[in-house]
Amino acid sequence: MHALLREETYAPAHALVARLEPFFVAPAKLSAAFATGSTKRDEIAETLFVYYFISIACCVGIMLFSLVFSRRFIVGAKRFDALRPCDRNTWHTNLCTFWPAFAVTMYAAPAIGSFAGRADSFTGPVSTLTAKACGMSIGYMTWDLFVIVSRWKDQLEAYGGAGALRLFIVHHVFSIVLWPYALTRGLCAYHINYFLVSEVTNFNMSLRWILSALKLSDSKLYLVNGLSWIPLFMGVRVVVIPRLYTAFMGSDWSVFTPAQYWVALLTLPIPSALNLYWAQQIVVGATKFLLTGEEPGAAKKED
Repeated sequence: MHALLREETYAPAHALVARLEPFFVAPAKLSAAFATGSTKRDEIAETLFVYYFISIACCVGIMLFSLVFSRRFIVGAKRFDALRPCDRNTWHTNLCTFWPAFAVTMYAAPAIGSFAGRADSFTGPVSTLTAKACGMSIGYMTWDLFVIVSRWKDQLEAYGGAGALRLFIVHHVFSIVLWPYALTRGLCAYHINYFLVSEVTNFNMSLRWILSALKLSDSKLYLVNGLSWIPLFMGVRVVVIPRLYTAFMGSDWSVFTPAQYWVALLTLPIPSALNLYWAQQIVVGATKFLLTGEEPGAAKKED
C-alpha cells in the first residue's frame, strides 16, 4: 500500500506525460494569469493549467481512437451494431471516463504520501503533484461537461434519467471553479488531495457501464468488477471521511476571508456527503444483484 503513495512508483508514467507539457505552456500561462488575477509567474497555477489542457487533449484523443478502432477491432462490428443507438453514440465518449481513474490517481496518490502541510490547517504548501492531479481532473470534468450538454438526449437515455446527469453537472462546475481557486491561493490542499484520489473508482463504474451495454451483466467479469468496486470505493471515499471531518472541524477558520469562509463551510462537506450517498447506492445495488440477479435500474432503462 505504501508503494502506491510514493512518487517513484509512477515515475515512468509521469515522464511519458511530461513530454506533452511544452505543447500547452502558452495557453496555461494565460489561464494561470486569469485564475490568479496576477501577471506574476505562478508555478503551481501554470502547472495546473498545463495538465488541464493535457487532460482535455487526451480525452479528445481517446474518443478519436475509439471512433476508429472500437467497432472494427475492440468490440467487433456485430456486437457494436447490436448496441442501442444511444449506447453506440455514448460509447466513444464513455471510454474517456477511464482516463481520470489513471491520470488523476498517479499524481494524487503520491501527493497524499508526500503532503508536507498539516491536516489541521486550511493553509499550507501545494505540491506540483497536487497541481497536476487537479489539472488532470478538472480537464476531464470540462470535457465531460461538454459531452453531457452537447449529447444530452443520448446521455439521458444511456444513463437512465436526468438525476445523475444533473448531479454530475453540479459536481463538475463546483470542482472546476473552486479547486483551482483554492490551490492557487494555498488553501485546502489536504482536503482536495483526498477528493482527487477518489477518481480511481471511475474504473469500476466505467467498466460496469460497458459490460451492461454489451449485455454482459451475467458474466463473471461483471460480478468481479462489481464486488471489487465495493471495497475500493469504501477504502478510498468512505473510510477517509472521519479524517476529513476531524480536519474540517479542527482547523483554523480565521485564515479565510468572509466569502471564503462561507464557501468552504458549505462546499467542503459535499464530496463526503455524496460519497456516503453513492456508497449506500452501490451496496444496495450489489446486494440486490447477488440476491435476485437483477441489475439495478434495469426496469428504468427499459421504460
